[in-house]
Amino acid sequence: MHTTKRAVLLSCSDHYNHRLYVIDGYLRSLGYETVYYTSDFDHTSKKVFRCTVPGCRQIHVRPYQKNLSLSRILSHRDFARLVFRELEQDPPDVVVAQLPPNYLAHYAARFKARHPETRLIFEIFDMWPETFPSGSMKRLLALPFSVWAGLRDKNLSAADRVIPECRLFCRKLGLPEENAIYLASRRDPNQTPEAHLRSDGLDLCYLGAINNVVNVDAIADLTAQLARLKPVTVHVIGDGEKCPQLLQALRDAGAEVDWLGVVFDESRKHEVMSRCHFGFNLMKPDVCVGLTMKSVDYFRHDLPILNNIPADTAELVDREQVGLNVGEDTAARVAAMTVEDCLRMRKNVRRVFDENFDLPVVQARYAALLQGIV
Repeated sequence: MHTTKRAVLLSCSDHYNHRLYVIDGYLRSLGYETVYYTSDFDHTSKKVFRCTVPGCRQIHVRPYQKNLSLSRILSHRDFARLVFRELEQDPPDVVVAQLPPNYLAHYAARFKARHPETRLIFEIFDMWPETFPSGSMKRLLALPFSVWAGLRDKNLSAADRVIPECRLFCRKLGLPEENAIYLASRRDPNQTPEAHLRSDGLDLCYLGAINNVVNVDAIADLTAQLARLKPVTVHVIGDGEKCPQLLQALRDAGAEVDWLGVVFDESRKHEVMSRCHFGFNLMKPDVCVGLTMKSVDYFRHDLPILNNIPADTAELVDREQVGLNVGEDTAARVAAMTVEDCLRMRKNVRRVFDENFDLPVVQARYAALLQGIV
């Protein structure tokens, strides 16, 4: 018989530091003993890895090499099936399952049916397969994709609380929009709002992974339009399979390119972004997302965005004046802005970050949403 309340947190792809650390801290503050489970296979490197989260328990799963493959689906099923088999031996008081993979929802719902006293919380940080970036492939694979999504959708009602990472996901899933909790982040306490913007040209930033969901064509097209109006330098902080394509497209568009590679030093990132007028937040239109980690990182460094992400981000940009939603006149609008205009926008960004994404604000949102459940 346990005297201490126990909670487990599940993330097949080891996204503990993405969102789960906030819930973990909240549960611990309530006196819960928590254990974090993840798989032993890294989705990005496609290799076995060792998780660095203290006390983490890793479930052995089959490897896979292609993201769209039967092996990947079976690997996800391995994790869901095996982790709930282990939990069956000593059911916890709370299970927090991060989706995707959608198989977790399927096995979690079955576990909840056998143990109705266990509180079940779903954290949805991505809509898969809706985020698959190819519209033509989505149409071709409509039937299997609907089955894949159904593993999630048909089992959401089993949870005591479902927490999507943005309001767009709430709308897609038929959930109250107040269930959404944004990504949490922390600004370096030594970071100052001071900016050094030039008036005789434009400095733009691309931050983050350069992968198949990034809209390289849109970034290059807007850069070309801007370069016809003012000298443009694009500072690229990141790397990925589409990096060579992006760098060449920016050069072809007439921009000077400053590629820094992957940068972990936040003070170095801030030094670069304090010289930038805007950050690119442009993804392919077929991707189902309402808020990107990239945009939160830009906001953390006071940088307004050039945005094409719909719903949450587009509404935030319009309402709070923290950037521009990209349209036909965007280049002309950017070129017409003065340094003072940009500095005012940076102040808006700083305020919006403090009100929506700062860690204490997000912690309070979790406390309010989980009150009476845990």
